[in-house]
Amino acid sequence: MINKKFAFIGVGNMAGAIIKGMETLSIPYENVCLFDTDEKKHQRFPNTYRKADSVQDAAAFADIIILAVKPQVLSIPLEDIKNSGIKLDGKLIVSIVTGKTMQSICEAIGKRDLGVVRTMPNTPMLIGRGVIALTRNEYVSDESYDDVKRLFGALGSAFELEEERMNDIIAYTSSSPAYVFHFIKSMIDNAEKHGFDRSYIKNIICDAVIGSVELLKNSELSEDELIRMVCSPGGTTLAAMNELYEGKFAETLDRAMDACTKRAYELSEIKDK
Repeated sequence: MINKKFAFIGVGNMAGAIIKGMETLSIPYENVCLFDTDEKKHQRFPNTYRKADSVQDAAAFADIIILAVKPQVLSIPLEDIKNSGIKLDGKLIVSIVTGKTMQSICEAIGKRDLGVVRTMPNTPMLIGRGVIALTRNEYVSDESYDDVKRLFGALGSAFELEEERMNDIIAYTSSSPAYVFHFIKSMIDNAEKHGFDRSYIKNIICDAVIGSVELLKNSELSEDELIRMVCSPGGTTLAAMNELYEGKFAETLDRAMDACTKRAYELSEIKDK
């Protein structure tokens, strides 16, 4: 068990996934404190969790403060912590905020030697199948970092990455579920057009996608070799693939991921409101 006290600043979906992971690690309810400016979000959690009335109260309670707010408003809770007079020595900040560097967080709080772990998770954390990038600054102890890695390891696959690549990884991990959902939705829409019930065909298509992913993940063949394996000359799959090639599917996805990365760097530069 991780013997630390946690505070969440922001309790949206991603925070909810992390909190759910805490249950699998048997972290006691009384060691978890929640704060959000939207009281309705608090109502999603059992009353056994502590509910803070302010950012300051939540931060004062915790050993590990998890920042889970939108990047555009991050400056507000950081300013609250800075002005609270709370002693931050020994506390650790864990950020899941897109595009915000560890240095910028330290500077906003006014403590340059503050331990910060920056993470980049994705929504499949909700079912324990997330992919989470982690990095830390020099003020995070090995013991504290191990606690963070254990926590996110309970939510899926956690891996370490240098901070310089954290904006670059977003297109392939954090944002990628949306591309997959869009692709699957398009398949379901087509099936419905041809008379299949959506609820019936959804699981069939999802199983086909999962099987394809597992085959790719465990095969020694390249992606192109597996494509050729499915595409018989003059067959149905090749007819479909020719439409994707003509429609420049790969080029469109390439532009989409580049746009994602570009926006991540823009968020790094945007002044918080």
